[in-house]
Amino acid sequence: MSTEKTKTDQYQIRLSPAFRAQLEEQARKEGDHSLATWIKRTLRKALLANGIEPKG
Repeated sequence: MSTEKTKTDQYQIRLSPAFRAQLEEQARKEGDHSLATWIKRTLRKALLANGIEPKG
């Protein structure tokens, strides 16, 4: 197994404070430690729901 780290892309998303608060609350309810983790998990679930195996 390689221990080499790979660089990942970052995306900036503009969120209103109220919307961000809603997303952060949902992330906490689902047990995620950060909004970014929740977003990634949610996007992976969306791919799986469409029959696409997430990579990476």
